[in-house]
Amino acid sequence: MHKIDYDTHWKEIITHLFEDFIAFFLPGAFPLIDFNKRVEFLEQELHKIVADNTKKGKTVNDKLVKVFLKNGEEKWILIHIEVQSTFETIFSERMFVYFYRIFDKYSKKITALAIHTSEQVPKQSGKYKYDFLQTKLTYEYNTYLVKNATEEKLLKSNNPFALAILATKYLHQSKEDVDKRFHFKMKLVRLAKEKKFSNKYIINLLKFIDFILYLPEDLEKQFAQETIQEFIKPKDMQTSHSREFSNQLHLALYGETMDEFIAKTEKKLKIYKSKLKENESQIKEADS
Repeated sequence: MHKIDYDTHWKEIITHLFEDFIAFFLPGAFPLIDFNKRVEFLEQELHKIVADNTKKGKTVNDKLVKVFLKNGEEKWILIHIEVQSTFETIFSERMFVYFYRIFDKYSKKITALAIHTSEQVPKQSGKYKYDFLQTKLTYEYNTYLVKNATEEKLLKSNNPFALAILATKYLHQSKEDVDKRFHFKMKLVRLAKEKKFSNKYIINLLKFIDFILYLPEDLEKQFAQETIQEFIKPKDMQTSHSREFSNQLHLALYGETMDEFIAKTEKKLKIYKSKLKENESQIKEADS
């Protein structure tokens, strides 16, 4: 069975679509953050801070992000993001450990968020409690549970992360049924076009959907054929939006836009015709 690296794909789309990520998962923070100033991702620093708290050989994929606020002061906050795709009984404790180590290192305000993409979630999700000999502590943090998100609400949202959540839900719903997953994948591509997302963002969303809803080779070929037939054929490229979507979809699937592919093909054809003409001239000279 193909193993999907959920965390890496989630962290890539978060990095590329960070402003939309905040708007979707931390709407209260969105109006406070100055997105005109540089957003800094501090994964390497986080790895150094928490390395001894991870199991031997385990990669730290959590994100640590520095953002600036709009309050006119030189204050900034750290947003600690966890994307948890597997069940872990001590997850809340680990969130607390990361929090106090980050706070000890930077002495800055921190807000933490855990996105649980797994269907199994710890009972104390969003809270860690410590109680020993009258010494007590409660640490609470933001959580988002994919399993609790409704398809109806996600379909109404114009935020690209709504489709990212839908892709995750569809993965759970399809389980081992690859034909069902195939139809879910086609549905999400159609939704991405209907939403008319900004060209700046859609390529990252399409890549995420392609990786998360992994298909076996035969169905992947069928998916490519059907997307080409439905979205990348010249008849679908009459309007500027259709043409741009076709370009972005082709880029997500094949690493180059449709326009680039056509230009490259035309160039190859021109070279081929030139060589063919040259060969014909040489044959005529040899015959004469």
